[in-house]
Amino acid sequence: SNGTTVNDAKVRDEVYLKDGDVIVLGGTSRVEFGSSIEANDGSTAASAAPISPEPAAAGAATSSAAATAPAGAPSGGSKKILLIAAIIACIALLFVGVAAAVLLFGGGSGSGSGGSGGSGGGSSDSWFGSLFGSACEAKATITKPEAGDTISTATEIELDVQDGECVSKAVFTVDGQEFASSEAPFSATIDPKEFPELSDGVDHSLGVTLFDEDGSPIGENASVLLAFETRATTKPPSNTEVTQTNTQQTGPQGTAKQVSLIEVQEMTKRIAQQFAGKNAYNVSNKQFLTEVQKRTAEYAHEGYFERATRYRDAINVGFVREQNLDASLGFLLAMSRSKFDPARQGSDEGLWRMNTEFVTSNAYNGLCGGESLSDPSQNCAAKASALYMKAIVYGVFDGDLIYSAAVFGKSPQDAGVWKATLPANRSDIWNSIKTPQEREQLVRFFAAGIVAENPQRFGLKKDRPLSELYRLAM
Repeated sequence: SNGTTVNDAKVRDEVYLKDGDVIVLGGTSRVEFGSSIEANDGSTAASAAPISPEPAAAGAATSSAAATAPAGAPSGGSKKILLIAAIIACIALLFVGVAAAVLLFGGGSGSGSGGSGGSGGGSSDSWFGSLFGSACEAKATITKPEAGDTISTATEIELDVQDGECVSKAVFTVDGQEFASSEAPFSATIDPKEFPELSDGVDHSLGVTLFDEDGSPIGENASVLLAFETRATTKPPSNTEVTQTNTQQTGPQGTAKQVSLIEVQEMTKRIAQQFAGKNAYNVSNKQFLTEVQKRTAEYAHEGYFERATRYRDAINVGFVREQNLDASLGFLLAMSRSKFDPARQGSDEGLWRMNTEFVTSNAYNGLCGGESLSDPSQNCAAKASALYMKAIVYGVFDGDLIYSAAVFGKSPQDAGVWKATLPANRSDIWNSIKTPQEREQLVRFFAAGIVAENPQRFGLKKDRPLSELYRLAM
């Protein structure tokens, strides 16, 4: 419960050891690892050699002795090892007994004087804490920067420390490596320029660990996930645009302008915040961003804004006026599923590629007035898809628009069954969604969204941000 460290770095997952690694168990028991400790017969065997005689090291000592015993040793040797282990266990129990006695009687020794009583209690807490971890119950929360932020300049780290009277210092780490420490009021500054290798488009852990006056860590460290940006952004010279235009591929196949993973992350976070509502989403997973980056090529074709303009009224009426849904949901779903081309594909029709049989059997076409999903006006397609999405958004996902977009095409019943497979905490979208179909729809939704809202970044000179078509409706 007090944590394990290897070379002062907190361990949360599997760690491979090497010669000389120092392991600390619970902040009290220190073990040094050697991969080639010489056994009694001259051979070598991997073992963990206990350095300090704390109780938690007794098991390590027994394991080490057993591992280094020569093959075919007489039974007397085994008995001797067991005897030694029993003696160590007795010593451990003695330490526990003494600790308990100090706690029970040391704290009351100054009952005649308030000052001496407090001193006695503090002494026993300190002695006990040095053996079994800190008795301090302080807790720290990183309030700035916030989880999911991208920092590009030196940023002050702010902490909210509760019950911090017993805290001596705070140690700040990035991915487990210490870079600063401070005493009260426990603040530090993190500068991304000091970590150029972390400017890779993925999240990294900013952590803080509190220590008491005896140098023992207090509880578990607090952490937030951040992205680092160290690139200097400069305005291009006036002739850059002409050069780029001449080198791009234009026409029906779109352009070939490259957008970095960092830029994809920034744009993806803006889309996520637009749909987040009361939720906080982490969309900085490198695999997810890489998939979104690859899919943007499918949507970076000129002309989508002009096509979308034809259906602006149908979408705003169907989604906003009639179903009170976010207008951007209707536009980005249409962009991701058809790029605003209503031509039929197989059994799927309209801007949202819905199946007539599915729409009819669930009565989502009740407001269509005899129009079909393929009607050139797309009024029926907009009304049906909006009614369907309302059932998903509010009937299944309690207003969560992003997960609703990921299950587009499932019946509300099937969407509910799929939702039951998700973890309780769904803030990390990519690691929460494991099924291929829903992952692909999520990737397409974000890829379409970042292209549609940032056409110039993708070399689409004639297009404009899709949000211009629904700002007034919102």
